[in-house]
Amino acid sequence: MYMDVLALRDNAKEQLQQIKNVETGIEYLNKVKAIEIWVRAEKKDAELQNMVAEQKIRTQRILGQLIKDGQQRGEIAKPGGDRMTIVPDRNNAKTLSDIGISRKESSVFQSIASIPDQVFENKISEKKQNTGMAESELTTTSMIKVAHECKKQQKAEELKEVIFEKTDKKYRIIYADPPWKYNESNHQTEGNFQSKTLGMHYPSMSITELCQLPIKDLSEENAVLFLWVTSPLLEECFDVIKAWGFKYKTSMIWDKVKHNVGNYVSVRHELLLICTKGSCTPDVKKLDDSVYSEERTQHSKKPKYFRDLIDKIYINGNRIELFAREEVAGWDKWGNEI
Repeated sequence: MYMDVLALRDNAKEQLQQIKNVETGIEYLNKVKAIEIWVRAEKKDAELQNMVAEQKIRTQRILGQLIKDGQQRGEIAKPGGDRMTIVPDRNNAKTLSDIGISRKESSVFQSIASIPDQVFENKISEKKQNTGMAESELTTTSMIKVAHECKKQQKAEELKEVIFEKTDKKYRIIYADPPWKYNESNHQTEGNFQSKTLGMHYPSMSITELCQLPIKDLSEENAVLFLWVTSPLLEECFDVIKAWGFKYKTSMIWDKVKHNVGNYVSVRHELLLICTKGSCTPDVKKLDDSVYSEERTQHSKKPKYFRDLIDKIYINGNRIELFAREEVAGWDKWGNEI
C-alpha cells in the first residue's frame, strides 16, 4: 500500500488523465479510497492525508462530469423514471446501478463537478495552505458545501437579472409581500402547514435569497419599507430588513377575523412591519390605528386598505410594490403574478 501512496503522490495528475469513462473512474476512485483508509489508519501526517483526499475529490469531480455527459448523450439513464421516457435509446442506456454507483453518489459527484473551475481550485489551494487545521481538512462534505454556496450565488444572480431590469430610478416608498419559504425551524403549525402548500401558490424564496436581492440599490437615501411577514418568520425577517438597508421602526396588524391553527395560539393575524432608511417619517402626521380587521379571502391577498393608507401618509416620492399581484395606478411593480 505504501508503494501505491508514493505512486499517487508522484503521478497524481497523470493518473487522473487516464480516467476516460465512468467505469475506469469508479475503479480508480475505489483504489484511492482504499489508500485513504490506510493513510488514516496508519496516522500519517496531515499533509499526506490531504494529498490523498484531494485526489479523491478530483476523481469524484471528473466522475460527476462524465455521468452528466453520459446522461445528456442518453448513454446513462437519469434516475427517477422509466428509461423509455428519459433516454433516447433505452436498450443501450446503463442505469447508475449498472455502473456501480448509487443515486446519492451520482448526486454528490455532479455537485462537486458543478463548482466553477476557479472557485474549485481556490478552495483546494486554501485548504492545502491551512493543512493541520481541523476546519481546513479536505473532505467531500466540505466541497459539497462549496457547491451549494455556488448554486445559491448563481441563483441569486439569476434572480437579480430576472426580477429587476437595470434602472437608475430610485424609490422612496417600497411595499413588499415576499413569498417566504418556511422550514422546520418555524415552529407554529401555521408555518408547517404553509411549508407544504406554499409551492402550490407561487415559488417561495429562502431568507438568503431574499437578502441577496438588490433592494438597497433601488431605494433612495431616505426611504420607507412596508414589509409583510407572518408570526413564525418574525425573527428571521430582520435579516432581510438589514440586508435591504433598513431599520425596523414599528408595525401594523391585520386581523384576519377567521381563526387559524397554531401550536400556542390560534393565529389569526399578520404583521406589516414599517422600516426606514435614513429619515423618512410620514408626510401626513395624523396617526392611524395600528390594527385593522378584514376577513381574509384568497391565499396571501392583502387588503387594499394598507396600500391606500401608505398613499395617504406618504404623498411624495416614487413608489414600487415588490412581488405585486396586480397593476396599481401610481405604483411601479414587480411580480410574477401580475
